Order: sequence, then C-alpha cells, then structure tokens
Amino acid sequence: MKDGVKETIDDKGRLVHLRKSPIGTIIETYYIGRDCEGPIKHEDGKEYIDVDGQRRYWGGIIDPLPDDQRIRLLNEFTVFIIKPDGMKMEIGKAVSHLIKRSGGNVVAEHDFVYNDVMIRKMYPHFFAKEWEQDLFDYLKSGVSRCFLVRGKHPHRNMFLLRNAIRHLFGCNKDPRVKSLVHCAQRQSDAIKQALLFFSLEELLTLVGLKKSKQ
Repeated sequence: MKDGVKETIDDKGRLVHLRKSPIGTIIETYYIGRDCEGPIKHEDGKEYIDVDGQRRYWGGIIDPLPDDQRIRLLNEFTVFIIKPDGMKMEIGKAVSHLIKRSGGNVVAEHDFVYNDVMIRKMYPHFFAKEWEQDLFDYLKSGVSRCFLVRGKHPHRNMFLLRNAIRHLFGCNKDPRVKSLVHCAQRQSDAIKQALLFFSLEELLTLVGLKKSKQ
C-alpha cells in the first residue's frame, strides 16, 4: 500500500484503488477501466461514475476465468465478431477471406443472437443510460457471427484488421455503438468471450494447448 492507497480487484471483478484512512476505513473506491475511470459513487443502490459531467452506471458482469490449469496453456488466439449491421451487409465471406489474408486461421465459427447477460459480460462497463440502451437495442437487433482465430500475433493482427474493415466497409457512427466488427485484444478477454459461445472443453479442443518444451 502506498500513501494509504491499495490496488485490488473488488467483489465485482473490477480493478480499483482503495483509499483508506489511517485507521483502515475505506474513504474512496477509485475505478480504473478501459471504458473510464473515477471514484465510484452510489445512488439508490446503483453505482455510478461522473465522466465530464455525465453519470455512467455500472452495468457489467465480470466472471473469473475457470479454475483450470489448462487455461494458461492455451495457444494464443482471439475472438473476432461480425456485429448485426455487418451481417445485414452480408460481409461474412469477405471478413473470412480477410482474416486469412491477415495471417489468421479460423478454427471455429458460430452464429448467435445476443441476450442481455451476454452483452453485460462482453462489455463490463459503466454506461451512460442512453448509450446502454442504444448498445442493447443494436446488439439484439439481429444475428452476429463469432470466429475463433489462431495465427501469429492474432490480437495485434485482428485489431488492425478490425480497423481496416471499418474503414473499408464504412462505419455507422450514429449512434457510435454501431461499428460492424469486434475483436478481443488480450488473451484473457479472448478466453472469457469465447466461453460465451463454447464450453471450456470445446475451446481446449479447438484452440489447442502449447507444446511443452523438452
């Protein structure tokens, strides 16, 4: 602990800084996320953060990774998803081709429709109310397609491909949640997201385990 501040994971799985008084009482819980950061405040049993004068309320669900040692041995892979607007534009074949052109190897694909719990696990964020409603309406509006992608540097290469696809096919920025495609940018995110669509045993079989060094 430094200057009365302790970094920890709270009971909802979020990275936070706890600021404590000299006698150990928690004075402030400061959230640190990729979506935003700031002190967590409370209103009528709900948690929120002020971001530039806008209240964003916690709406995420963060599940811990399965307690299975094999998780750490999974080959590097990522999750690449065509969202409903991309599916309606029928870009599936083009995306599959571009994944291969970018050095990716599709080991599985799965069509699905988001439900509320899946969205909250995919996007464990603090949401402005209007943005949250836009996101839910959009993601539940039609079929999406999930690809499991292996290959060299899959997170970096598929992130670059994500941006290229948005540029190539045009990205509807109004509302800003509509963005054609998504990809997981870290192995831990890829695992959690893949487990929304595949069982652990299926994932282990599809992605494979790293070969032990002799």
